[in-house]
Order: sequence, then structure tokens, then C-alpha cells
Amino acid sequence: MKRITISLFLCLCMAATVTAQELPQEQEQEQEQEQEQEQPQPQRYLPKAGDFALGVDATPFLHYVGGFFSQSGATAPTFSGLQGQGIYGKYFLEDNRAIRAKLQLNIYSESYKHSVQDDEAAATTPGATAIDRRENGVTRASLAVGYELRRGRGRVQGFYGGELSLGLGQSSASYEYGNPMTAANPSPSSYDFGDNIPQTGSRTLQNKGGLSFSAGLGGFVGVEYFIANQVSLGGELTLGLNFSTRGQDEITTQRVENGEVREFAKRARSASNVSNSFGVKTVASGSIFLLLHF
Repeated sequence: MKRITISLFLCLCMAATVTAQELPQEQEQEQEQEQEQEQPQPQRYLPKAGDFALGVDATPFLHYVGGFFSQSGATAPTFSGLQGQGIYGKYFLEDNRAIRAKLQLNIYSESYKHSVQDDEAAATTPGATAIDRRENGVTRASLAVGYELRRGRGRVQGFYGGELSLGLGQSSASYEYGNPMTAANPSPSSYDFGDNIPQTGSRTLQNKGGLSFSAGLGGFVGVEYFIANQVSLGGELTLGLNFSTRGQDEITTQRVENGEVREFAKRARSASNVSNSFGVKTVASGSIFLLLHF
């Protein structure tokens, strides 16, 4: 019995000794892990496989920065449909390979008005005026999809690849006149906005531009510099073949015939673009962009 008691006592002493040795080691490991967590992790400037990137045309931002060095001062960056800003997107299949897309929209409208003599009120109220209006509209969209390869060291990354692009566009102009055309007044006072009075006694109601279509295949090369953690500023040049075609304009006019006001629609060639045309040519273009990676 005494031997059993002594043996149990010795075992308990040995267990306590081992536990006392393990506790400081565990505490040291925990302290080391806490210190590692407290230390700032290195910033990851470059994108990795599975990352996305989203960006815009950087031209407005560069104009803003450049304004600081001009006498007129800097104005806030603006994004106008008239300028046709580009939206960029990328998905990284690998650290150095990505699929990309660029969407460009150009949608805007303009309104003009001008006063003319009010023919009906002129007899009783000299100087009375009516208002003629012109509404211009432009809609253009293009989409380019490509495959990108990358290489480089540090924050500077070069890239190159190929892409396919498609584009659609159309423009139109419509007119409203303050003086109505009637059999008694076949040539009412109307303001000439430049192309709405083809001849005396006739005026344009609408000029609908022909639908334009384009397709391109080309290659690109560029450079990105990561100005901050996963934020890059870059530029690229594109060279490729482009095919384009454009339909005829449709012009609606009004004039008096046989004592009645009638409307006539006809297809015609545009003054600025040849209708029913197509062509294949090499096209060089460039762009500067700002990208956010996440």
C-alpha cells in the first residue's frame, strides 16, 4: 500500500513539472502571434488571380490637375456625354492574365430656340414674335472585349493583347415652328437654323440620321503604374482594322400642294457622312485611364 501511494505521488509530481514547463512555452507562442498580428502587413499593390478592376477615363482628372498650373485655376472634373467617357473593367484569370471590357457611351441632346415675327399678330401688334425650336440628339455606344497579358516589376506593369469591338450610333434633329404653315400662308416666317429651309415654301420637320455600325479587330499595348495600394493610372495605344457602314438619312419636310399642307419623307445623303457606305481601314487610338482593383 505504501509503495502504491509513493508511486502515485511521484507521478503527480512529474505531471506538475511537465505542465509547468509547457505553460511558459505556450505563453511565449501566444505573445509571438500577437506581436505578428500587431505588425503592419505589407501592402499588396499588384492584382492577383480572381481580382476585379473597375475604372474610368482619366482625362477629366488630368485636366483638373493641370488646372493648378494655369492662370485660370483648376475646375472640378466633369464627365459629359458629349465627350463620350469610357468605362473599363477587368477580371484576372491569373496574376498576369486577364479578360477585359471597355464600354463607351455618348448620349446627349441640345436645344436651340430663336424668335421670329408672329405672322398672325403682326397686323394688329407690330413687333410681336413667335419662337422656333430645334432639338438635336446623339446616341452612340461601343463595346470592346479583349484578352490581356501582363508583365513587369514592382509598381510598373506592362500589358498587351487583342480585342474585338462593336459600335452603334445615330443622330437626329427635329424642329417646331411658331408660325403654322397654311394654305393662306404657304411661306410663314421661319428661322433658318442652317439646314431646315431647303427652299422657299418648304421647311424641315425632322432629319433622322442613318444608323451607323462599326466592327473592329486589333491589338493593344500599354503601361500601368500603381500609384497606391491596388490603384493604378495607365495608358494604352490600339492599332487594328475597322469596318463601318452607315444608312441613309430620312428627312421629313412640309409644304403646301393643291391648297393643302402636306408632309413628305425622303431618304437622302447626309452633308457630313456618305450614306450607304462601308470601308475597312487601320485605326490608331489611345486612352488614359484610372483603375481600382478589388
